[in-house]
Amino acid sequence: MKVVISGYYGYNNVGDEAILKSIITALRNENSNIDIVVLSNDVDYTEKTYNVKAINRWKMVDIYKELRKSDGLISGGGSLLQDVTSNRPVKYYTGIIALAKLAKKPVFIYAQGVGPINNSTNKKITKYFMQKSNYIALRDEDSKNLVKSIGVTKQIEIVPDPVMGFEIENFDSDLCNDYGDSFVSISVREWTKATTDFLGKVAKTCDELVDKGYEVVFLPMHGEHDDKISKQVVQMMKNNAHVFPYDTSIEEKILCIKKSKLMIGMRLHALIFAASVNTPMIGISYDPKIDSFLKLVNQPCIGSVDNNWSSEELLKKTISIINNYDNEKQKLSVESKLLKKSAQKTAKIAIEIFKDK
Repeated sequence: MKVVISGYYGYNNVGDEAILKSIITALRNENSNIDIVVLSNDVDYTEKTYNVKAINRWKMVDIYKELRKSDGLISGGGSLLQDVTSNRPVKYYTGIIALAKLAKKPVFIYAQGVGPINNSTNKKITKYFMQKSNYIALRDEDSKNLVKSIGVTKQIEIVPDPVMGFEIENFDSDLCNDYGDSFVSISVREWTKATTDFLGKVAKTCDELVDKGYEVVFLPMHGEHDDKISKQVVQMMKNNAHVFPYDTSIEEKILCIKKSKLMIGMRLHALIFAASVNTPMIGISYDPKIDSFLKLVNQPCIGSVDNNWSSEELLKKTISIINNYDNEKQKLSVESKLLKKSAQKTAKIAIEIFKDK
C-alpha cells in the first residue's frame, strides 16, 4: 500500500512535525510495509528524519504523478483549512484534494482542526471538497460544528490529535537537568493582532514565579520564530529565565514539558504535548483551537490575548495548580488516557478506507 500525506510539513514547526511523525508511526503500526510519500517544504529534512519519500509540496505535476501511483491521500492533521492567516491555505490544501480526485483516489481527512473560515468563497470551496472526501475525521466539536454550518452533510467523526499517541517512555536526555525539580515551562508565540500587552503580563508572572523559588523555562515550538519571541519576554523580566534550545528534537521538547510542574502555553501542540505526558497546563488563547483542546482535556484557559486577564490572576492559577499537583495530574490523566487510546484508531480506519478503494 502507498499513501500520500499532505500537511504543513517541512517548516520547522515542532507541532506539525510531531503530527507527521505520529501519523507515520500509527500507519506503520497498522501496516509495517506501507509506502509513505510526504509533501514537504524541506524534502531532504523530511526524508532523513522520517525515513519516507518526500516531494516538494509546490510541484503540482510531481504531486499528481505520485497520487496516480498511490492508494490514496491523507490530508492532515493540523489546522489546514482556515483563512485567518490568509486565503492561501484553503486554496492550497483543497487544491491537493482536487488533484487526488482528478487521479481518482480516495481522500481521508485526518484529525484536522478546521477554521476559522470567514470568507464566503472559502466556505464554499471547503464545503465542496469536504463533500468529495471519502472520510472526515476532525479533532474537536468546534471544527465539526463549523463544517456542518457551511453545509457539509457527510458523516464526521471526532478523533484525537495524532500527537496524543506520541510515546517517549524509553527516551531520556540531560538537557533539562540544569533546571532543577521545580520549573514551569512556557510556550509563547508572536501575535501582532493582539490588543493587549499579553507578553508583558507573561513576563510579570514569570518574575513572580522566580521570586517564589521556581525556575522558568521558555520552550520555542516554531524554531527561530518562537526562540526570538521567547528571548524578548526574558528581556522584559527582572529575574533570570531559561530558553530551551529551539533546534532540539520533538522528544527532547516533550521530555522538558514532562519534567516541568506546569505548562503555560499558547502553542496548541505545547498543550497537547503536556496532555500526552500528563503535565497540568494553563492555556493562553489566540485561536478557537486552543479553547477547544483545553475543553477536551478539562484544563483551564486564563483568557485570550485580547482579554483583560492580569498577571496576578495567572500567577494565582499557576500556584493553585502546583499546590494541588497530585490531584491535578490525576484529573488530567483521566482525560488524556482516553485520547491516547483512541489516537491509533484513526490510522486503522485510514488503512481500511484505502484497502477498499
